[in-house]
Amino acid sequence: MREQKIFKRDRLSADQRVNAVVRCEKPDRVPLSLMIYYYAPFHTGMDMGTYLKRPKAYMSAMHQVFEDIGPWDIYYNINPFSRLMYSYVMMMRSLWPGIELPRGGVVQIEEIEYMTPEDYDDILRSDSWWSTKLGDTLFRLRMLPRFCQEASGSSPIKVFSQFIAGLFSQWLFWFRDFSWWRKKGAAIQIGYQAEMPFDIFSQARNVINFSKDLFAIPDKIGKAATRLADSFANFSILIAKVMQVPRVQLYLHRTSNSFISPKQFEMLAFPSIEIIVNRLVDAGITPILHCDGDWLKNLKTLRRLPAKSCILQLDGLTDIFKAKEEIGEDMCIFGDVPAGMLVMGSESEVDEYCHRLITEVGRGGGFILAGG
Repeated sequence: MREQKIFKRDRLSADQRVNAVVRCEKPDRVPLSLMIYYYAPFHTGMDMGTYLKRPKAYMSAMHQVFEDIGPWDIYYNINPFSRLMYSYVMMMRSLWPGIELPRGGVVQIEEIEYMTPEDYDDILRSDSWWSTKLGDTLFRLRMLPRFCQEASGSSPIKVFSQFIAGLFSQWLFWFRDFSWWRKKGAAIQIGYQAEMPFDIFSQARNVINFSKDLFAIPDKIGKAATRLADSFANFSILIAKVMQVPRVQLYLHRTSNSFISPKQFEMLAFPSIEIIVNRLVDAGITPILHCDGDWLKNLKTLRRLPAKSCILQLDGLTDIFKAKEEIGEDMCIFGDVPAGMLVMGSESEVDEYCHRLITEVGRGGGFILAGG
């Protein structure tokens, strides 16, 4: 079947364009991904609380934005079916409009300590078949009652049943939503998404306690993250294949040089990242490294990952032009029109910066234009 094109003059479909830039090749034009999760309800005048809690309302708003200001190449799908699923992915307590917050606000994250040092030991002691195959999933489900409002006080069996029901509902929701976007010719960005093991520990212990752990028990952190890596990859591959989207977004919110040193990154965080990325690539899935913070001093280490197989998603704290020089031959770069520029900048400033990104970071291929 002939693939739908975004524009009539396009030589490639959106998926073909994405695959080309992942291989660091030059496409017919630079693909565009828009993360407009919170913009959509404001654009359509929809109540944020309704938008977040009702999948049909979410789809209606997102589809209208695409019709009004689109088209673009890549659908950045981060909407969860429920707060329980959101919590499973992000592994932090979230406060939602219409529940804890005013209905017109946006989701906020409340950092609390819900993991103890003994939990590292529990991970390292687990050597059963279940922990080997599903250790990451079991760890998350065990933690959920400690911070997620929907799982508070629930037994392990109840949490597991809630999770399975939520996972099935997410599949149905995405199946319907993806069908619409594919008919429009857009590529789906995410088949599965989750916080990486090292970053979960940082968020679960909180910044202060985790900073102490890095000096008091660094070996436990690194070994526990590595112990969860294979099971993380197992579940990621399974869900991405079920969703029929060969891309997995890996959240690295606390792994940058804004939080840890390059040495700590290489010794404690990178081993688990390397296992997961290699497993995904071997399974024919593109890892999207969602790298918040300043990553410049870590890029040399990232070059040890499979070349021309990953997407490096950056925000404004990493100099994207220096990143192109450092790693652009080996890894597709994703970004980076800063949020502040989109809010406060003029139309001409945004236009000029986008052209600079396309010309310099997109030089030779391997670039996806997006917000930071």
